[in-house]
Amino acid sequence: MAKTQIGIRMDHDTAEMARQAAATRRVPVSQYVEQLIRSDNELVRARFVAAAQEALDEIDGQPGS
Repeated sequence: MAKTQIGIRMDHDTAEMARQAAATRRVPVSQYVEQLIRSDNELVRARFVAAAQEALDEIDGQPGS
């Protein structure tokens, strides 16, 4: 997959936390940030799917199924 470069701004303390977290995981900061974004999106997607399924179950008269 082709990579695109973006720039982000954050305060010094947050940047240092990102550097330390990436170093702990032995990955570049860019890879660490990419993993955080992907993880966050997967969580949001999972919550959406669960809420949609719950709504469909209620429509079908099967709450909590």
